[in-house]
Amino acid sequence: MYKLYSEIAVVIMIGGKSSRLGGGIKSLIKINKKKIFDIILERIQPQIDKIIVNSNIEDQEISKYKFPIIKDVKQGYLGPLAGIHAGMQWLNKNNPEVDWLLTLPGDTPFIPLNLVSCFKEKINQDSKIILAKSNDKTHPIIGVWHTSLLKSLNEHLESGTRKILEWAGNHPLEFLEFNEKDYDPFFNINTQIDINKAEDIQKRFI
Repeated sequence: MYKLYSEIAVVIMIGGKSSRLGGGIKSLIKINKKKIFDIILERIQPQIDKIIVNSNIEDQEISKYKFPIIKDVKQGYLGPLAGIHAGMQWLNKNNPEVDWLLTLPGDTPFIPLNLVSCFKEKINQDSKIILAKSNDKTHPIIGVWHTSLLKSLNEHLESGTRKILEWAGNHPLEFLEFNEKDYDPFFNINTQIDINKAEDIQKRFI
């Protein structure tokens, strides 16, 4: 049972502290004179029409994009699970017809241009969670989640669960491999060294 694009929304999660890069919103850092957030948008916007931003920092630059901006419902910077939770809760309240949430971190600029269609083709009537892999490495923050899992996720957050795979393992869990020989499509930026590497990838391959 395949799902239509209109039944999938994406939440770009920029809600972390970015402590290794001096704090603030990491997605606003520039690589080759372009914001990471803009690079992500250039790649995801042609694929999907409903975009949400999860951020715990109020920032005028992010507000200018005119996307719904949602904070974690659970207080205390509880990590990506709290961002997934916030996205699910927002969808269930504001767009209940959308039953799949695609999650993207705000520090992964080179996501595949066919990311959404690949996930869509993988979804079946038994699917609940599908996570991305590249070079046999699982990327827990990049995946699609059925919004019916909100209650379970809420309970696990309340009980102290913080690791995505620890919670996801309680539900039907599938993986989707993405292969790119020249670079990791899910390369993420955490340090200045990563910024330098990202600039090199962009110049050579993007």
